[in-house]
Amino acid sequence: MTAACFVLGGAAKASDNVNWRWKSPFQPCNGDCAFTFYAGPSVQTNVQNIFFHGIPPWSWKLDKGGIVAGAASRRIATVFNVFDIEAEIGIGQRFGNMHETEFWEAIYVRYTDFPWNKWLYTTFAMSTGFNYATGISDFEKVVGQLDPPGGTHIMHFWSPEITFALPDRKNLQLVFRLHHRSGFYGLVSGAFSGASYLTVGLRFWF
Repeated sequence: MTAACFVLGGAAKASDNVNWRWKSPFQPCNGDCAFTFYAGPSVQTNVQNIFFHGIPPWSWKLDKGGIVAGAASRRIATVFNVFDIEAEIGIGQRFGNMHETEFWEAIYVRYTDFPWNKWLYTTFAMSTGFNYATGISDFEKVVGQLDPPGGTHIMHFWSPEITFALPDRKNLQLVFRLHHRSGFYGLVSGAFSGASYLTVGLRFWF
């Protein structure tokens, strides 16, 4: 009996340390829901070069195109009190050199425990999901690197972001997102890459 209690107690303690808290999508938001609105110019610099060669944003090649987008998200779990898992759906309208509409659904994993958060609340998140574009632009036909040249409506949605907020106003955040349709090295629909946008916006948690 004592051994059984010890084993059960140890399992409970381990579970407490993991601290995996699920949040039902049917319960009231209570600060776990958000709307995000953002916009920004099209990026011509290859995303692989941006991250693997460390090209800073001020050196990225931009063009006359852009996107205006909005998204709804909900925090669905918290792990170790430092990682949030969020589900997001969104819609974006391209303009300028591309005119298609984008729709996406994604899961974001967000790190929330930066040491300076008591002065400037900061989070960093990465996404995985799917993005659908209503058309295939000339730009995506080129960066898709298909032979013969072409593109694809469905691509991977890989859009890293960083947010900033006042510590006492965490519900209102400034968002910087690299909005990117990714071919995931050809694993998604065969295309190598897609359109990217350097965006800034606001997120409202409620």
